[in-house]
Amino acid sequence: MASASAVASKVAFRAMLKRDFSSEEAAVTHFRRILDLPFPAPTPFGVSTEKISIAGVPCERLSVRRPEMTILHLHGGAFIGGKLRTYRPFAGGLAKLLNAEVILPDYRLAPEHPFPAAPEDCLAVYQTLLECGVNPAKLAITGDSAGGNLTLVTLQTARDMDIALPCCAVAISPGADVSGRLPSWRENDRSDAMLSLGAIQIMANVYLQGHSGDDPRASPLQGDFTGLPPLLLTVSDEECLRDDAYAVAAKARAQGVRVELLSRPDLPHAWPVLNALISESRTDLRRIADFIGGLAV
Repeated sequence: MASASAVASKVAFRAMLKRDFSSEEAAVTHFRRILDLPFPAPTPFGVSTEKISIAGVPCERLSVRRPEMTILHLHGGAFIGGKLRTYRPFAGGLAKLLNAEVILPDYRLAPEHPFPAAPEDCLAVYQTLLECGVNPAKLAITGDSAGGNLTLVTLQTARDMDIALPCCAVAISPGADVSGRLPSWRENDRSDAMLSLGAIQIMANVYLQGHSGDDPRASPLQGDFTGLPPLLLTVSDEECLRDDAYAVAAKARAQGVRVELLSRPDLPHAWPVLNALISESRTDLRRIADFIGGLAV
């Protein structure tokens, strides 16, 4: 059974986010307005925050004093929004648990910058970190929702370009297939406290702007997972993107990738990044840190 904090959060998310939209413009405006709200997002004690630029992409760096590894976190927001400041509790928590620095790219967003702007920015930041001397054996990529999509795309593209891969990756409620084929988009339309079938379809259209959703750079589930590093996937069984995570896990395992799948009932979309709000998130933040820490060498 979900905690009281999880139940309260789902009630609040449903009230703020769930809508039927008359147009793409209305959906983008609504989600950006909610994502722009000043949610409490304290940086953990002992973690510094600074704004930097990597490969021309604005980023935020959260770090302990002497970091021993690097985490590249790709934020969510349906490819149209997302504020880096809201990730400070999650990113700062990872930094403390892993004695790390966490890099948060402010990648370009649709509709002003549609596909492939976001994956290009994320790959550029990743590649530049390596060129600047970050050891891939002590580097992990994490991402939530749209950022989970971008995490998988970055891995697949780096492999195809013979760029060194990180020690592991974590995809939190990844939107891994924007083509709309997976049943849970419809099956969990009511149970998901944040997302809906209509909203996901609109955001996919805003992101793609006519490009095919079958392109693996947009839908990494359609791509090849062979040779990728170990993956941790998290998903709630009541969310619209449930089948994205399950399908990635099944395909990646079939192609020889080590995969851990953390699925929970009764929790909101991308709950592990909500560690400032939900008690289960704090437990699973430690699980994510243990997964990464066990693979960094």
